Amino acid sequence: MKQTYDFDIEKIKNLSLEEKILRKKNLDLFYKFGFPTKQAEDWKFTDLNLILNKNFESISNEINFESSNALEKIKNFEHNYIFLNNGKIISTSFDNEEKNKILIKEFDQRKTTNFDPDNTLTLLNNALSSGGFSLEIAENYKLKKPLIIYNYFSKDLKNKILNNKNSIKLNKGAELTLIDYNDGYTRSNFIKNTIDTVSLDEKAILKNILTQNSKSNGHFYKYIKASLEGGSNYENYILSSGLKLNKIEIEINLNKDNSSCSIYSALNLTEDQHQEIKTRINHNAPNCKSYQKIKNVLNDESKGVYQGKIFVEKIAQKTDAYQLLSLIHI
Repeated sequence: MKQTYDFDIEKIKNLSLEEKILRKKNLDLFYKFGFPTKQAEDWKFTDLNLILNKNFESISNEINFESSNALEKIKNFEHNYIFLNNGKIISTSFDNEEKNKILIKEFDQRKTTNFDPDNTLTLLNNALSSGGFSLEIAENYKLKKPLIIYNYFSKDLKNKILNNKNSIKLNKGAELTLIDYNDGYTRSNFIKNTIDTVSLDEKAILKNILTQNSKSNGHFYKYIKASLEGGSNYENYILSSGLKLNKIEIEINLNKDNSSCSIYSALNLTEDQHQEIKTRINHNAPNCKSYQKIKNVLNDESKGVYQGKIFVEKIAQKTDAYQLLSLIHI
């Protein structure tokens, strides 16, 4: 089965003529190359085009952004939150914090970072992205409670694709624990294509936990690009056990002395679930540390993939870099 595309920039509201022209260029490039296949080096273990052909009759970007009636917070756990429905901000709460230290708003889609042109999903995101958020934490402010990003989805997203961009910036000395939480409210086949940009100024600390509460037929792709300044620290914890398809690409640039990052993942996969973690750590400065520890438990016909690369510039003396993969197939 070969799926058909119904991608229409005109479905995105309030775009200027200049934005439409730029988006059309990205969409035309996507149409030229299509969804990634195993012929692409970065997708040799996850043939996305083949997977989508098996699961989708057609794919459209026409999305109903009406709020779900099932928005519920995690109980007995004090936290701040941002509710997203199909990627669009529905509500926020920072009642536990000094609100003048936190800036939250919808993502400005005109602020598009240049990404790898060989990654056709970033081309598609540049063409169709809507919704998303920008979060900025003031200098030296340490959030008292964790922040949960609730990702909710409409009931009927069958054959739909969601494209979103998010931005997270921590100014000098700021600290945040961020939980990216997917809710499996819908059982429809859909695609979620997300680009996150993370910026950590000097001595900022970000702990980022990615998880979900139930099984989902969603096909998730997330590309995280992070830039770290001197003495900053970025920790990723990826916990997954029920997504139909989940690929997370993380690119971290250690740009100044004594910056550090770590990536921990624990995947427990069943049935025909397919999940991949792909990392690229760029040591661009001396005295930086990176640590990666990936553990996969695979059941039935599930597939877990890890690709990790570390690049060390000549200037990056006294680099400390570590990788470990553990795989159990039951």
